[in-house]
Amino acid sequence: MPKYGFKANFGKDDVHSSISQYALRIHRALEVIMQYIGEQCVSIAREKGTYNDITGNLRNSIGYVLVRNGDIICKNFEERVQSKIVSAANNSGILEGQALAEELATKYTKGYVLIVVAGMHYAHYVESLNKDVLDSAERYALQKVPTILKDLKKQIYKVAL
Repeated sequence: MPKYGFKANFGKDDVHSSISQYALRIHRALEVIMQYIGEQCVSIAREKGTYNDITGNLRNSIGYVLVRNGDIICKNFEERVQSKIVSAANNSGILEGQALAEELATKYTKGYVLIVVAGMHYAHYVESLNKDVLDSAERYALQKVPTILKDLKKQIYKVAL
């Protein structure tokens, strides 16, 4: 007979399973949100870039990777600009962007990290000339991420209670 007249109709495994399922839902929601932010940042950076991209390489080198515990779980690097000067087979912008993002991803082995890059080696120089390569995307992320994560936290607490 139970000590206080109550008897649980569930076991430790049931509690563990429920918590694991809830944690998985939170991880999935966080991944979807971070992927959305990554896509938006790439779109903004490519569309609002205020530089003259003659070869298309700089704009094509813009992309992102989403990293979870050191593993890349999502990425976006695709050709968006074709140059009349450089052949369409030249994917150096995409390749440079991916290489840089993957190199940076190796430095983060715990938690979630969203890495947005302009992979061409001269991207920083172009930004130093007061041209917008990633500035608009960074401002967007700095504005949106805290708000979106705050909303997610509210939803988590609402469902948990």
